[in-house]
Amino acid sequence: MPNLNRRDFLKVASLTLATSFLKPFPPEENGLSKPTGLGRVTTGSIWAYSDPKPGAARQRLYYFDTVLPIYDSVSTVGLMSHNPVWNLTRDGWVYSSWVQPVKRQLNPVERDIPPEGFWAQVSMPYVDMRVKPDDTAYRLYRLYYSSVHLVVAQVEDAAGEAWYQIKRDQAPGQPAFVRAAPMRRILPAEMTPLSPDVADKKLEVRLGEQRLYAYENGLVVFSARCATGTTFTIEGEGFVDFRTSVGSYQVVRKRPSKQMSGYLGRPDQYDLPGVPFCTYFTGAGAAVHGAYWHNDFGHPRSHGCVNVLAEAAQWVYRWSMPTAAYHDALLEVARDGTPIVVV
Repeated sequence: MPNLNRRDFLKVASLTLATSFLKPFPPEENGLSKPTGLGRVTTGSIWAYSDPKPGAARQRLYYFDTVLPIYDSVSTVGLMSHNPVWNLTRDGWVYSSWVQPVKRQLNPVERDIPPEGFWAQVSMPYVDMRVKPDDTAYRLYRLYYSSVHLVVAQVEDAAGEAWYQIKRDQAPGQPAFVRAAPMRRILPAEMTPLSPDVADKKLEVRLGEQRLYAYENGLVVFSARCATGTTFTIEGEGFVDFRTSVGSYQVVRKRPSKQMSGYLGRPDQYDLPGVPFCTYFTGAGAAVHGAYWHNDFGHPRSHGCVNVLAEAAQWVYRWSMPTAAYHDALLEVARDGTPIVVV
């Protein structure tokens, strides 16, 4: 390989990373057709099995953040009773609770950033947030598909590649940058209110079903699987109860994006940037929001919130009262929020 100076090396590295976003998967094997979708492994490791059923032979171990082409999905008997769905990969069947459905979409770079910025959603399996617009700079976080972030500036690195500067809600003064192409600009039309003239609205979370329902004038207009709060046994803490409490609430605040963190240093710690479309219904912070860190809906597993897919969270955010303007990073109300009943 010829000798390269730092600038040439950075350019080659940048081009390598940029083209890796577009790199096709290897030719199909074992007679499989074109993939129907993609999935990202959301836990430490998972097995691909010879058949979509418990007890089948293990064929290959996939590790956290591996992106898998998915060729088929079937419903049989799951590893857990609430989820019967398995996904077919090149090496066998993986259980869908631990595989986030993702896409690989690159986007036009927005050169003219409005003074207030714009909301953007990660449209690739993941992209790294760094302290400088440089692929070798310290990584602050890995941002995952469907998470939402506020873009406030566009810059270029030493190789001329486009990056966005992100404003973080937990550290607004700390510089943070991501490559621009994996970030899809959310247009204002995607956040306009739904049914704003309907006065009789209600959300209902049924814990037994692990399902959320939205009502207008007593009729169901939307429904989604969810994952509510549960209990944990934590080393050094013992039994802790984070079950979503039964009761009557109302929407008290909204955020299109929130970095959620808690219990750092404990086995159940979490630190999740860009949690999408949060609709809060308690002052303590319980909310309906999107979840990108699992695909285990239909089963209690949270610290008290109501996890749903990002697109379902966006629907609830747009539909529920009060209505939020596009640039409302935080909207709070004391009354007249949409009722939320947990039963």
